[in-house]
Formats: sequence, C-alpha cells, structure tokens
Amino acid sequence: MRFFLTKKLKKNIFKLRKLKAGENLEHEVLIGTVKSQKQFEVNYSEKFYHIPAAVVPKNMLPVEYIALYLPAGTFGDEDGCIRFYGKICGAEIIKREEIENIPSVNYGMDYYRFEVEEWKRLEIPIIRECGGIYAKAFTSLEKLLSAKKLSDIVDTEYAVAKKIRRSGFKPEETERIEVTKDPVGVKLLAKRINDAAGKEKITPVQITKYLLENEYLRLSYDEKTKSLNRVPTEKGIKTGIENFWEINKYYREYSKNYYSEEAQKFVISKLNEIIMISVDEAYKNN
Repeated sequence: MRFFLTKKLKKNIFKLRKLKAGENLEHEVLIGTVKSQKQFEVNYSEKFYHIPAAVVPKNMLPVEYIALYLPAGTFGDEDGCIRFYGKICGAEIIKREEIENIPSVNYGMDYYRFEVEEWKRLEIPIIRECGGIYAKAFTSLEKLLSAKKLSDIVDTEYAVAKKIRRSGFKPEETERIEVTKDPVGVKLLAKRINDAAGKEKITPVQITKYLLENEYLRLSYDEKTKSLNRVPTEKGIKTGIENFWEINKYYREYSKNYYSEEAQKFVISKLNEIIMISVDEAYKNN
C-alpha cells in the first residue's frame, strides 16, 4: 500500500490506494534532507519526517518510504550520506507550528508529516562523492538498497550545476539587470532579470518558491480577507522585503511584497541557486 495525502473539510487525513500493475516505482522513496542534528534527533526518536508541502511536487505523490539524507557537516566533520530509511505507516498535512520541538519561522505553512514504522539502518551508507541533495529527491526502494553513492540513484547538485553552466546566468547578464532605489514587485523584478538575459530564464513563481524554501517568506492566513498570503519573515525583512496591503480594481484588499534595492541585489546574487532548484524540479518531474 502507498499513502496518498489529501485534505477534506479542513481535517488532516490520508487515504490508501493499491499499486497498479506495472506502475512506475521511481518515486516510491522520498529522500528528505535533514537540516540539523536537532532535526535528526527529533525525527529519529519520534519516528516521523516533515517537509514543506510547497517543496514536494504533487505529481510525485504518493510515496511509500522515507530516506534521510544527512548533509556534510550535519554531524561535525562527517561527510554527507544516507544512513536511515523507513516505511511510511501514516501521513497528514499539518501547520508547521504543530511541530513544537523543532522551532521554525515558517508559521502557518503547510507541511507533510510522514509517520514511520521504524527507522532501518542501511548496511552500507550511501555516500556523496561530489555534490549533495538540495532539499529532496526521489528514487525506488530497489535502487536505494543497492546504491553505494548518491549518483547511483539521484541527480546530485553537482550534476545540476553542469546544467546551470548551460542555462544559468552569466556575470555579464547579471551586471545588466536594472536595480532601482524604488522598491519593486516580484513580477517587475523577474521581467528586468529576463530583459537583461534577452529571454525568459526565470519566473516570479520560482523566485517566490526559493524565498519560501529558504525562510525569507512564509505563508500567513488573513482572517479579514480569507486569503493565504506570502509575507516576509524577520530574515526577509532584514534582507529588504516589505509587505503592504493594497486595493485592486474591484476594491478588494490584497497583500503584496516589495523588494528594496538591497532585496533586489540579494535576489540577483541568488539567481543560479534559484535556477538550480527549478532545474532540479524539472528533472524530478520529467
């Protein structure tokens, strides 16, 4: 059985569905990145794994197993590797603040919480030879149990970086991007970036996704307008992102973020990281 995550009547539930004959199993295992030793200790001891819902493409669900990728430096000088995996026995969509013992600024954001029967230790850890996993990856259980290095099962950051050299932003392109002292919205910022490149290389959605994943923005539900908005975290405010309420042509209030000169320069400095996420997503969704 595999677990399908869904929401119904604002209740967190999960459904089971049967595997179809000949179904592609290349994404039956979600390889999730563990960001800190604290996160690992809580995930391991309480037998669960959590990840922002916005990070996981819906067409890659459901998944049946979770594997934990521990980046280089997570445990002192130890290099990055996959050591543990477990079979999912339950799943739900929750708000990030419900995971109280691992603090985060992502208040109000939807997260997938996968319950695990037990964590099993791989006989031989899967090591990274060059490059790691940015946020998550997918593979089959067969590949996971037989792999010796990351590149045996997933496209690593190193492989994605080679794609960036072909599709990323060159220094001369970033130097041409117009930066102004007047704050701008993300749509205008993306247009200026693409104008400098001479073609569309990036979208406002990709910029916003990067800022959400890296905790410069968070999701916030507004009771007055009954809307879910992307607002800057304290980290984002320090970067120069400001949020304002405006009125549209239908006289309805809506939330909009503006990027100061400092914030514009910050986004420009991260363009190839943003591109890497989008290339990675495209690879996984293919």
